[in-house]
Amino acid sequence: MNPKTKKCSLKLGASAALATGITLASRFDLAISSTLAGLKFNGKYFTLDVPTFASTLEIIGEWAPSVLAATSALIFASAGSENCKTQTGKVAARAGSFIPAMGLMAYASSKTAEYLNYSLGGIMGRMMFAAFSFAIAAILYLLVGKIPPEVKKKLFLPAAYTLAASITVLLTVSTLKTVWGRTRLRDMVDDNSLESYTPWYKPNFFAGEYSFPSGHTAHATLVLMLSKWLYGKAEKYRPAVTALGYGFIALMAFSRLAAGAHFLSDILFGFIIALGITEYFKMRYEHHSAKVVIS
Repeated sequence: MNPKTKKCSLKLGASAALATGITLASRFDLAISSTLAGLKFNGKYFTLDVPTFASTLEIIGEWAPSVLAATSALIFASAGSENCKTQTGKVAARAGSFIPAMGLMAYASSKTAEYLNYSLGGIMGRMMFAAFSFAIAAILYLLVGKIPPEVKKKLFLPAAYTLAASITVLLTVSTLKTVWGRTRLRDMVDDNSLESYTPWYKPNFFAGEYSFPSGHTAHATLVLMLSKWLYGKAEKYRPAVTALGYGFIALMAFSRLAAGAHFLSDILFGFIIALGITEYFKMRYEHHSAKVVIS
């Protein structure tokens, strides 16, 4: 089987698997999530038996895409600053990238505190939160600064397109979550009622719930952009990096079901949306790279 035929077969197989998954989700969404999240009813209250790994991956799922996006922003600004004619311009460009990097670290930190039920109230809590976010962003800033200029030049385009993909996924998924208004299983358990369950194809429109689609799964899909960060002799590792990326996505998706945070349809659509976005930006990257090589 030649490479093109093999690639086509893989795409057809993946499409068929996703279509089958969506069909199953349309009928058994609640049953699948209830089973994996250990839903129980003692005659009076609903409870979930969430495994520890699911809670751990919930936190990792916030940090991984945040660190990737922050690193992309820092490399993009650092490499781009080389085009500035003045030293002041270079410093301003690099310093400017620290703000979004710290913002991303602050977001991941706040979500971690939320998951761990740690209160950020009070002056001391806010100061510790700000100091921790600043420290993580500063570490990333310093690490990026240690990258040799010639390497940063090679990583400029991959970082730029990864950053663009991250922003697009964030905006797309956040908008759909707000519009769809689907209730999470664990929120139904908190309300001690499953009556608010709705299938994915019946949006609740701005109901203030955010189950559909899965943000963790969508943002985990961004790791597929890392294959474009490899160049030279490292390109031979692209299949391995891509395989590890899909493994991470699958693990993250399963953990969201086990946490009672999402339904099968949520994770499938989160993955499909993010995959389409990452594939588009990888295609744009290839086109841009080809033009640079030709010129």
